[in-house]
Amino acid sequence: MTIIHKKLLNLSVLLLFLQVSPVSVADRNLENIEIEGEYVGLGLHRLYVDCRGSQEPTVLIDVGLGDASINWLPVMEGIKEEARICLYDRAGYGWSDNGPGARTTAQITYELHAMLEMGSIPGPYIIVGHSFGGFTAQYFATVYPTITVGAVLVDSSHPEQVVRLADLDKQEAKRELIVSRRSSPAKDLTPLQRKWYFLNSSRKATFTLMDELKYFAESARQVENAGEFPDIPLAVMTRGKPLLPTINGKSLEAEWVYMQNDLVTLSPQAWHVVVENSGHNIYADNPRAIIQEIKKVIKLARVNIQ
Repeated sequence: MTIIHKKLLNLSVLLLFLQVSPVSVADRNLENIEIEGEYVGLGLHRLYVDCRGSQEPTVLIDVGLGDASINWLPVMEGIKEEARICLYDRAGYGWSDNGPGARTTAQITYELHAMLEMGSIPGPYIIVGHSFGGFTAQYFATVYPTITVGAVLVDSSHPEQVVRLADLDKQEAKRELIVSRRSSPAKDLTPLQRKWYFLNSSRKATFTLMDELKYFAESARQVENAGEFPDIPLAVMTRGKPLLPTINGKSLEAEWVYMQNDLVTLSPQAWHVVVENSGHNIYADNPRAIIQEIKKVIKLARVNIQ
């Protein structure tokens, strides 16, 4: 591995402290938990997806690095009466099988699209992406513009963040971020949640996470070079609580805000919402805010479709 690749991997590991859930559950007495979704075969592997609601358009959720799709159940509950909404596990996570090839955004998006077709999940689609999942949302909308009618980026990754946040590789930044991510595991988990977290502490999920981290810079390049983002309703949601340090006089939090503002320029129909009193995981700190923005996008998308 070259020095440059090592530094990029170190940066990705630092970003992991901002993006993954800290919960790990080792409970092997959960073999008979009944799942509410279904498996969709893609030929070489299967993806797990849970769709609820029936009205068009269909809202798709893609989560952050190593995070749990099941954490988005409150958002699903708030949307399912308004529109069809689908939570799925990327290949290698949760109930989904390991996937072939490098775990890049292009591969992830291709598999998501294949799942929609093979699983007969009807469009058109509103794609919601949190953190690293924001790469999926940006790439999906760009590559499949005829079936994408809206998007929501939730404290989303930006194609330039590997470069703009390069100072995170410094040792003092590592120490600060590691301390900031210390937290207690979630309590009162349902059996279904415990099962999901057990699956996501497996070797399968661990290696998937490391592969997504390994190819993070490649994913960023794929998003940057995908083409023109479509003219669709786009909500850009940004955390209100600052998390990144200032290093050598350079505010990395200001760099993050700059990149969030830049995401708003993707579409003429975009708007920016700063969610006050929320950290990176807005779905946990303020799910109602996400529900509200998704509903706005749904309403505008339906007007555009008519």
